[in-house]
Amino acid sequence: MRIAMTSSLVALGLALAPHPAAGSDLPWTQLSLSTCQVDAFRQANPKIDGQGIVIAVLDTGVDMGVPGLQKTPNGEIKVIDVQDFSTQGDVELSRAVWSDEGDHLVHHAGDGTPQWYVPPAVEHRPSGSSVWFGLLKEEAFKNSSVSDVNDNGRKDDVFAVCMVSLDDGHDDDAVCFVDTDGDRDFSNERPLRSYRLNLDTFTFARQKKEKEATLLTCAVNLFPRQRKAVFHFDDGGHGTHVAGIAAGYRILNQDGFHGVAPGAKVISLKIGENSLAGGASTTGAMKKAFEYAARFAREKNVTVVCNLSYGVGSELEGQSDFDRYIEKLLRANPGLIVCTSAGNEGPGLSTIGTPAAANSIISVGALLAADTARDVLGLKLPHAVVTGFSSRGGELGKPDMVTPGMMSSTVPMWTRGRGDFWSGTSMASPYAAGMCALLAQQVREKVGVAPRADWVKRALQDSGVAIPGFTALDYGAGRPDMVKAAARVEAIAKAGGSDPLYGFEVTTESPLAPEGSGPAAFWRSTHFPTDRPQAFTVKPVFVPQADADRIIAFSKRLTLHCEAAWCELLQDQIHFRGAQPATVRVQFLPDKLTEPGLHVAVVEGREGDAVLLRLFASVIVPHRVTAENGYRVLLDQQNVDGWKVQRHFFAVPAGASAMHVMLRAVGDQPGNAGIPRICRPDGHEVGHYYAVRVDTRNDRRESSFTVREELVPGVWELPVVNAKADEASSYSLEVRFDGVSMTPATITKLSGKAGSKPSGSIEILNVFDRPVTVNMSGQIEGYRKTFSKTLKPDDDTATIPLDFTSAIGSVRIRLEVSDKTYAKFTDCAVSVFDESGKAVAKDGLNEPVLTLTVDNPSPSAESASGRLEIRPAFMHHDLDDSAEFDIEVDYLYAEPINIAVKRGDGSSVTLYPGIPVELSLAAEAVLPATPEGTRSIGYIRAIERTAKQPIAESKIHLEK
Repeated sequence: MRIAMTSSLVALGLALAPHPAAGSDLPWTQLSLSTCQVDAFRQANPKIDGQGIVIAVLDTGVDMGVPGLQKTPNGEIKVIDVQDFSTQGDVELSRAVWSDEGDHLVHHAGDGTPQWYVPPAVEHRPSGSSVWFGLLKEEAFKNSSVSDVNDNGRKDDVFAVCMVSLDDGHDDDAVCFVDTDGDRDFSNERPLRSYRLNLDTFTFARQKKEKEATLLTCAVNLFPRQRKAVFHFDDGGHGTHVAGIAAGYRILNQDGFHGVAPGAKVISLKIGENSLAGGASTTGAMKKAFEYAARFAREKNVTVVCNLSYGVGSELEGQSDFDRYIEKLLRANPGLIVCTSAGNEGPGLSTIGTPAAANSIISVGALLAADTARDVLGLKLPHAVVTGFSSRGGELGKPDMVTPGMMSSTVPMWTRGRGDFWSGTSMASPYAAGMCALLAQQVREKVGVAPRADWVKRALQDSGVAIPGFTALDYGAGRPDMVKAAARVEAIAKAGGSDPLYGFEVTTESPLAPEGSGPAAFWRSTHFPTDRPQAFTVKPVFVPQADADRIIAFSKRLTLHCEAAWCELLQDQIHFRGAQPATVRVQFLPDKLTEPGLHVAVVEGREGDAVLLRLFASVIVPHRVTAENGYRVLLDQQNVDGWKVQRHFFAVPAGASAMHVMLRAVGDQPGNAGIPRICRPDGHEVGHYYAVRVDTRNDRRESSFTVREELVPGVWELPVVNAKADEASSYSLEVRFDGVSMTPATITKLSGKAGSKPSGSIEILNVFDRPVTVNMSGQIEGYRKTFSKTLKPDDDTATIPLDFTSAIGSVRIRLEVSDKTYAKFTDCAVSVFDESGKAVAKDGLNEPVLTLTVDNPSPSAESASGRLEIRPAFMHHDLDDSAEFDIEVDYLYAEPINIAVKRGDGSSVTLYPGIPVELSLAAEAVLPATPEGTRSIGYIRAIERTAKQPIAESKIHLEK
């Protein structure tokens, strides 16, 4: 989950607001409404504030009791419905057991001890009703952010739940009582109905109100037929913050401090289980929540704007189960508007997550607003800038737009220690959702029709303003302008009744995309086509209400425009007739693609002055590293301005075993530049990476990192940005490669009898044309046990026992699934628990492979146990599907066994090009016996003497 963070203003097209007169109120720049001209629009249209529109927040829940989310401007309840699809709030109920006297309910504790409860008053138990009983245990919150829900210093409270339902009635007839004070008396508790019916809420009682805080606002939904009560609360905080950005009114009880659409109402659709890493979603939760939102829109005849500030990395861009589902849902429900966060994996290219990769969804990247930067961070910016963390396009023409993604908003009481200024594309998406709500109201009230999602998206993109210093892969259509978008959407809606067009499907050759084609042309290699045109096939997509006659009669001509000098249009226009596709051809000009770096072109298809089609083409020209330049490239006297990314690309030479990256300050010039991520050819960040950064203020003048294990052929990206958005730095960047191989690559046998010190040999070869000196070392690290688990939507949790001894210092866990399997998930939570059930580590799969190292939770104990839990969230809970997991659990010794690796008497070896060298191996101690079903593991490494980093490795996996 996303749960983590120069032109003048006039030239940018921003209206400069006059300074307030003395004594007048200043705007709340902590949530910048000026960046996208929301404040100007609201001032000119005070009645367009989102009223009549519903914003569905699919997240960790929403705390409807915090200031800012209690009322709308006209005094109505802000949050009108809450549902929990995560199963976190589920409480199973069974028929109540009565005492012999019939005046108490009886529950038998785990040890058989009877506990008596006073039932609800007689008037709440009419004739013909049944009484149900269950327990809401605080222990279930152990690994949540709120482990003490009533703030009484204990974490083992039990709150009884009593439900009364009519035997011949409906779910909506049921009432519920919660023993909030733990006195085992339901007669002094308020009756609660399902929240959407009566808007009932409750809080857990506090014994010492002057010392204890009200942490959670809770609600309940009752399902007698399923024999369960489902409690809703936000113990993650994320959803509450998101809701305030989109629709908050009087945030923190402050006049004038509002979200983007303060008049909109909110429904909370909880999809995150907050005891899991990042509040991960659970199987089917996403699908159930979206279906609920679509049904709500249909049944209530209201426009629903969904905000999903969730997502994971995308391996099959646009083709994951989630991408396909949301695309199908939106095309079938053109009035449903969905905004989602683009992801927080920037600034590297090809980092858009899922479902942000879906074509019809509105995927949103993050800006730092200039006024927020000034008043919160003390930075001077001439205009908003794209944040360093915001995910970028490449294989996709995404994000669709960028909005502020660093701001203050509503937060639950328990999060106050964390502050209310949060960062992420999670914050940018609800800002865009609020803008969608304003546009939807504009269409409903001024045009008198139900708005379509494609109208709203097109209007926002048409109003987009480019961000100076960045490319379309950073910002999509740019920063939307609310004033211009409102005028545009009104015009689109007035003409839209006769136009059945919903959008376009685009396919073109793109070597890194699944099956070699995708919606954008992305050439990230040492080759791009010059002998033939790049052809884009553009197919019109129609709204489901369009009948055959309207589709057959459909005709549209678009004129084509492209400003990139290296991308030549081979035609001036395209024409559509009915459902027939059109082809756009462009020619890449090699003489204009010689400069190393990123080259981006956007081909626009316009109808009049409106842009209906955007085609993205990108070519990366990498630095070539060869024997001629000594397998080394030095880029001296480079400059980076704030967060305007300087992208450096390097093609890995054949045979390379290690890539050394060195960043240096230049002379006595101040510098604070860094490489926040080293990006593989697929866009993913190198694992276990610490940021390479110089900081001359603290006398850190150089910084380095070596990539070895994950080094694969292809074009790697080293994006450089400044630590601060308003500073400039000079730097030099050196990238150097080594090419050393060892045979065998995996050692499965060493000689020696049982009880002796094993020995063996290995051959090492330098495949490059430059001598290199290495120091050799090796270790037996511990032992490995492997597992294979098959999980299904109805059996989606794998548990693997972990057995520790005092000899074990830590455990290293590696999970892997195929790309196609990964594409089935909306999340995959991975947790390690100690003997008490407390989570000692929580993480998740953000790509198909995860490596997680956890210290022995009881290092001084002779023996201890724990467990590994893997819980993927399948997109489709209602399909017969499965997922195969390969799992390695490495138990690493607290004191590993060293292996002497020598040539003759020395461990230092100079490797000359093309000359193999044989090295002897000798363990320095007897290998201990390992448990049944395991094998000893370790490594032999060659450490380059200058960089002092491993450049080659042979694994040790000893057979039993």
